[in-house]
Amino acid sequence: MKKKIILFLFIALILNGIWEFLHYKLYNDLSSITGTPHLLIASLTDALWLFLIYLSISFINRNLNWINKPVKKDYFLFILEALILAILIEIINLELGRWSYKETMPAIFGIGLSPMLQLAVTGTLALWIIKQKS
Repeated sequence: MKKKIILFLFIALILNGIWEFLHYKLYNDLSSITGTPHLLIASLTDALWLFLIYLSISFINRNLNWINKPVKKDYFLFILEALILAILIEIINLELGRWSYKETMPAIFGIGLSPMLQLAVTGTLALWIIKQKS
């Protein structure tokens, strides 16, 4: 089980790193952290958020081993939690002025589509990759 959790974190980190570097140009970065270090920190933070979602589902399932054989309910909960978390992260950071969107960022109700989908897509993909390794 520990191997799968570590693998999940590693895959989540890599996928979020790729996502962050590909989508960075859709943002106006208003933080004091420059390009690559900021993206690496963001990627690590994203992987940690996904780990917290994993723990949340483990609590709901009362089982840390659900990652071995995730079922539709697990994927649904993972996607739902990831979407809610991503929307909250965006609202908070936009309000705090940490970043803003360029005109090229597609948005729904003022929330960027790319960041809204990121955790759900990368987390679900990480789970799916692990399931394929089983």
